[in-house]
Amino acid sequence: MAAEQKYTRAEVATRNGKGGTPVWMIYKDSVYDVTSYIPQHPAGDVMLEEAGADCTKAFDESGHTADAFTIMNKYKIGEIVDEEKRYDANGKKKRKVVSAAPETSNRGCLRIISCGLVG
Repeated sequence: MAAEQKYTRAEVATRNGKGGTPVWMIYKDSVYDVTSYIPQHPAGDVMLEEAGADCTKAFDESGHTADAFTIMNKYKIGEIVDEEKRYDANGKKKRKVVSAAPETSNRGCLRIISCGLVG
């Protein structure tokens, strides 16, 4: 079994249907080439609005049936590179990790020694 192709979000963005380029979309970190499906889709023009971008929110909000997911799987060509993924393996949105700045102390070694000797 061949390794799944990985793409960056920037690579997908260049496949937006403009200038004859294919139409790629991202749904939950999977990449789909929907170029040949647009004429068959009931709202193909709406799909073009999301071309080259992450369409997860728009897709989920439009109320697609289970059939849509079956159809979509036929067009999957790869995934987003691990560093740029926004969803976990279960399709749940990852939480952003905010690193806290390390605690700093204004008490240097010399000050600690000085205070101990004075006090």
